[in-house]
Amino acid sequence: MHKKLKTAWLIIGIAVFTLLPLLAGCSKKAEENKPGEPSAKQGTINMRLANVVQPTHPMNVAAEKFAKKVEAKSNGRIKITIYPARQLGDDRQLFEQVQQGSLDMAEISAAPIGGTSPIVSALQLPWLFTNWDQYLKVMKSDAVDKLLKGLEKNNVKPLAVYNAGFRHFVTVAKPVEKPDDLKGLKFRVAETPLHVDIFKALGASPTPMAYGEIYSGLQNKVIDGLEMDLSAIQMEKHYEVAKYVTLSRHFTWPAVLMINLNRWNSLSPEDKKIIEEAAKEVIEENVKDIQEIEQRVIAELRSKGVSISELSSVEPFIQATKGVYDKYMAQDPAIAEFVKYVQSIK
Repeated sequence: MHKKLKTAWLIIGIAVFTLLPLLAGCSKKAEENKPGEPSAKQGTINMRLANVVQPTHPMNVAAEKFAKKVEAKSNGRIKITIYPARQLGDDRQLFEQVQQGSLDMAEISAAPIGGTSPIVSALQLPWLFTNWDQYLKVMKSDAVDKLLKGLEKNNVKPLAVYNAGFRHFVTVAKPVEKPDDLKGLKFRVAETPLHVDIFKALGASPTPMAYGEIYSGLQNKVIDGLEMDLSAIQMEKHYEVAKYVTLSRHFTWPAVLMINLNRWNSLSPEDKKIIEEAAKEVIEENVKDIQEIEQRVIAELRSKGVSISELSSVEPFIQATKGVYDKYMAQDPAIAEFVKYVQSIK
């Protein structure tokens, strides 16, 4: 009996000795996976990123490049799935989802969120950016980071600005050569106060209209013209009903790549660095893609009989919109500071 008892205790001792490291490992694993712990200890991170543009649009191409860079830099540990073409909602809906945390990340055009966050209006003041070299210098500077930091009060962390290209005048009856040519024209603009103010200052009759209604609006003469980037003019076939494109370059069409602030704060410093580096690296690639697209589209539009001309002088347009600058620079010192910085860059 004594011998059997001794054997039993020996077996129990061996079992305990064997299980202790395993139990310790489980305890350590549980510790590592506590909510709120740095993401580097949590294994694979999956995030969703949404936008409203088509898969081939330069802004979605930028989002795809960003996701690939993040995955490569993290050795496959951070995976970002892209949802383009309004799959998860329009710009305003996506902005709300990122604010609430129901969506991790989004790439949202500045115009639709201008009413909620006026500071982004600084990115689209008329003729503030005059060429891509100047634009790139600004987008890689601390000045744009300082400006966009103001978005954090909306519970989002801005990562970078991507673009769809410079915007141009598109008209039905004749090209635009001077501000007087816009007077009285029913001009489609995005549904944002800044764009209404710009085209009022130029003498047009700004007509806010949903993006998907532009073609029929031109066809049915509800509008006489619009402002649009070259890639969209081609993709949406606006050229079929509006044959005049004036390369005005009045502003670009920027989108802010952003992440929910709580999600951002849950990441480890290492993961934050990976994401920020990837986001910044894509900025220059995005511009290169746009420049290639613009050259190709101009040739294709001309081959379809579209009249494409340049403004002989932008000075009359700049003078006409001075009041717009005064209004928006007075709204926030951050806008005024940013404008002054951009104007100092050649």
